[in-house]
Amino acid sequence: MMLVLNILSQYGIPSGVSGSLGVHRLVEALKHAFAVRMNLGDPDFVDVSKVISDMLSTNFAQGLKKKINDNKTFDPNYYGGRWDQINDHGTSHLSIIDSERNVVSLTSTINSYFGALMLSPSTGIVLNNEMDDFSIPMKSSSNLTVPPPAPANFIRPGKRPLSSMTPTIVLKDGKVKASVGASGGLYIIAGTTEVFLNYFFLKMDPLSSVLAPRIYHQLIPNIVSYEN
Repeated sequence: MMLVLNILSQYGIPSGVSGSLGVHRLVEALKHAFAVRMNLGDPDFVDVSKVISDMLSTNFAQGLKKKINDNKTFDPNYYGGRWDQINDHGTSHLSIIDSERNVVSLTSTINSYFGALMLSPSTGIVLNNEMDDFSIPMKSSSNLTVPPPAPANFIRPGKRPLSSMTPTIVLKDGKVKASVGASGGLYIIAGTTEVFLNYFFLKMDPLSSVLAPRIYHQLIPNIVSYEN
């Protein structure tokens, strides 16, 4: 989310992210962000310090912004899409700000519907199937349009899988301005980003920011999805 916002903030606000051209720039920024994202993994097992530093860097975002062409798009390789995307699922989210400005942004998940389809008889807790969110090592695909799985997200004992959860608390001068987040697996990243853009960049009211139709692209497959 931060990388997408850093890229889009390089354009004039709000004119540079408005209208059909603004949508095109958003889609292109999402492609770049999803390419970088697949280099992430559990920091207890993978050194992701440079990846995270790049994702938070305005200089890195400026470099990606220069690669966005306002008149055309490209194949996934152009965006650095070295690894296949994972298709995570589910989640529930809640955002709360109380009268004293205490704030919570909480996303939880058991992954698929009813998780692993197992209920603990002693606790009544439905067990998750989060292992599905790991990238799975396999032989190279005969389909040359599908890149290999991401090594940083390969399964290991005790390792946490990559997640799309994006619970976000927005502060300005130490004061709470918003609590945002979403459900929907991979759709979370784009959904949360677009609500943020609608409210803070395009100055929509909170309800309109959430209800506005959304655009989605995860780089691989190279398909744009949209709400009509």
